[in-house]
Amino acid sequence: MDGLVMVGGFFAFVAFIIIMSIHFDRKRTKAFQAVAASMNFTFSDKASTALLGPAHSFHLFSQGHSKKLKRVMKGVANEIDVKIFDYQYTTGHGKNSHTYIQTVILFTSDRLQLPEFTMRPENVFHKIGGAFGYQDIDFDRNPAFSKNYLLRGPSERSIRETFTQDVLSYFESQKGICVEGKGNIVVFYRASKKVPPHHVATLLREGFSIFGLFAQAVAPAPVAPQQEPPHDSGPSSGGVKIRMPT
Repeated sequence: MDGLVMVGGFFAFVAFIIIMSIHFDRKRTKAFQAVAASMNFTFSDKASTALLGPAHSFHLFSQGHSKKLKRVMKGVANEIDVKIFDYQYTTGHGKNSHTYIQTVILFTSDRLQLPEFTMRPENVFHKIGGAFGYQDIDFDRNPAFSKNYLLRGPSERSIRETFTQDVLSYFESQKGICVEGKGNIVVFYRASKKVPPHHVATLLREGFSIFGLFAQAVAPAPVAPQQEPPHDSGPSSGGVKIRMPT
């Protein structure tokens, strides 16, 4: 009898956990829906991974299985396409499975022309791997960045040009940030961190700061004004010819 009571108590506890999980999940969904309305963004409680578009090949979205996009907010701000969502995936199976959930911002804009890169916090396994040739792009003038972050990508030269001093200094002042970029897309999140609904606006401001740094880093440099050469006859006009960036 005692055994039956223990088994019954165990299943009751499991049922309670499941019920509470569903309750908090629904509560979070309603709160995100309200945030989306306040920002004039559209809202969907779930979406297909097809929404990721070319970003589906990014490191985050290539991990694990049972991938889900939840609480998807979509809109346009400052002429930038913005998507905010909770992204969930699972690694392993059965007793060895683990599910990860993080709130992600995905920006798409023609102002970006980024090399393919992945930046995430560096851990001890990355450091050990580095000793055996695992790629990690470091910057001698920014040891704090190099210590805290793992930076990888197929074109090291382009990545170094994109990670300007302003970009490096910003990330040196932050911790736990993950950023991935390629072409006109940049993704920003903190691994396994769900943002409370009332902090979405703060997260978006942080995301725009990161977007702005990269947009500035890859923007064409303006050509310095050049004085027109003097004509063959008569005094110099003193005119200035300005070539606008394309």
